[in-house]
Amino acid sequence: MIMTTWLVVAALTAPASATPSSDSVFLSAMGAAHAEMRAAFRTASWNEEDALLDLLRDRDAEVRRQAVRSLKAWVWQRSSTKDRVMDVYRNPNEDLAVRVEAAKTLSAASGNWDVQRELLDYAKRGTDVRLRAVSYKALYWAVAQRNDVRDDVLDAARRESDKTVRLAAIWTLFATNDNRVKDVLRDLARRDSDLDVRVEALKSGWGYMGYNDFRDDAYDLARQTTTPPAVRKAAILLHANRVESRQKDLLEDIARRDSDPAARAAAIAALGAARSEEIQNYFHLVRRGHNGVVVYDPLDAE
Repeated sequence: MIMTTWLVVAALTAPASATPSSDSVFLSAMGAAHAEMRAAFRTASWNEEDALLDLLRDRDAEVRRQAVRSLKAWVWQRSSTKDRVMDVYRNPNEDLAVRVEAAKTLSAASGNWDVQRELLDYAKRGTDVRLRAVSYKALYWAVAQRNDVRDDVLDAARRESDKTVRLAAIWTLFATNDNRVKDVLRDLARRDSDLDVRVEALKSGWGYMGYNDFRDDAYDLARQTTTPPAVRKAAILLHANRVESRQKDLLEDIARRDSDPAARAAAIAALGAARSEEIQNYFHLVRRGHNGVVVYDPLDAE
């Protein structure tokens, strides 16, 4: 029974296509995913869920981690299961890897106010940096839906003192479609003193390449040879998401004539299909199947 559950969850993380994120597209895809999962589990035995819940008490931490991971298929359906996973997430005596997996599982139920508050409270005030970071990332769906959660994550993206946690907050903004987020990402990408912050802001800006101001910034950062190499690479790769012919012209020029081999390699990659595995992974994109269902959650790779 446990193996059946694991195979279904694995199917939800299989590679597929990637598309720019927006509130409407993303939420529609998540709704379709929930509908498909609901249908798939209509014939499943609840004993499978009970078995997984029992394994949360196993003495082996890796067994507990796998069990809480597999409960992602149920956590958004049953409040009792959600509460058990939240108990694992809260437990300071639990193995850290298990608590991190619990945060990822709770992302599937992050439409619930209590889950949002729990994840956000630890992200802002918790003691472990890794768990704080994944707690922010587990909110990416909630950030796409709720202005109040989005405001808290935006504040962390601008002001969080721990670098790892700040980068996680910026990562979380990738699924949004909000002018305030766009403006913050633009500012971070152009002016922040930390190069890693600038790169992460560009990565989370994939869905904003349809906006003239964001696209112009990316174009300038890609074109200018004085741009720091890591930032320039991100800006060049962003042009895989093209809406103008001048973007293709820029990539071709860099690929043929640039003096930096890394810039040339990035331009060549960007000239390829926007759905290439390299581009999908680099920009931590949500991947959808041909029927619009989310089949790859970028949180799984974190």
